[in-house]
Amino acid sequence: MSSLALMRWLEGTPGRYDAGMRFITFGGVTKLHRAVVAAAVVKPGDRVLEIGCGTGSVTRLLLDRGAVVTAIDQSPEMLEQARERIGDEPSGAIRFIEQTASEIDALTEASFDSVVLSLCLSDMSASERAYVLRAARRLLVPGGRLVAGDEVHAPRGPLRLLQLLWRIPQAIFGWLLVGALSHPIEDLGGEIRAAGYSHRSEQRWMLGSLALFVGEVPR
Repeated sequence: MSSLALMRWLEGTPGRYDAGMRFITFGGVTKLHRAVVAAAVVKPGDRVLEIGCGTGSVTRLLLDRGAVVTAIDQSPEMLEQARERIGDEPSGAIRFIEQTASEIDALTEASFDSVVLSLCLSDMSASERAYVLRAARRLLVPGGRLVAGDEVHAPRGPLRLLQLLWRIPQAIFGWLLVGALSHPIEDLGGEIRAAGYSHRSEQRWMLGSLALFVGEVPR
C-alpha cells in the first residue's frame, strides 16, 4: 500500500507484522480491524470468508463472535502466524487456505453470509479488484455483506494535500526497501457498487485515507 508501503516488507517478517502495522498507521489498523468485524454483523454460526487474513488479527475477532471462518492468504508464513494466533478451535470453526484472492472463484456459490477484506485490495490492480469483488458477490447469499477496509485517497482539498505530505517519507522508505509501491484506491465505494452491491455505509480514519466500506448483495 502506498502510504502503508512498508506492509510488503513487514509481510516478509511476519513476526513483526502486527507491531509494524500499528506503528506505521498510528494505531489506525487496530481500529480498522475492529470496525471490519463490527460491520460484518456476525452472529454465532455465520459463515465468513476472510480474504487476505494475514497474521489472523481479524480472524481471531471473527471467531470470538462465533463465526465459522474460511481464511485465505497467499503467504504460507502469514498463515503459519495466523494458525499460531488462533490455536485450538472447535472442529469446523476455522479453515485456512493458501491461495490468492483471484482463486476464490473455486469456492462454492452462495456459501457465505459475509466476505471481509482488510488491507489487501489496494495491493491489486483495478482489474484484479473488479474481478475479486464480482467473485465475492457470487459467493455471498442474498442479503450477504461485503466489508472492505483499505487505504484510499482522502477527499480532495486540504486533506488530500496533508495525505500526500505525510506519505512522502513512508513512500521513499518503502521504495528503498521493496522497490515497488501499491497505490491508494481512488473510489473504492464506486468499485463496490459497480460490482453489483448496494452501498450500506462508509467510515474513515487517518485524514480520510483509511476507510471502511460495506456493501450488500440485493435480496
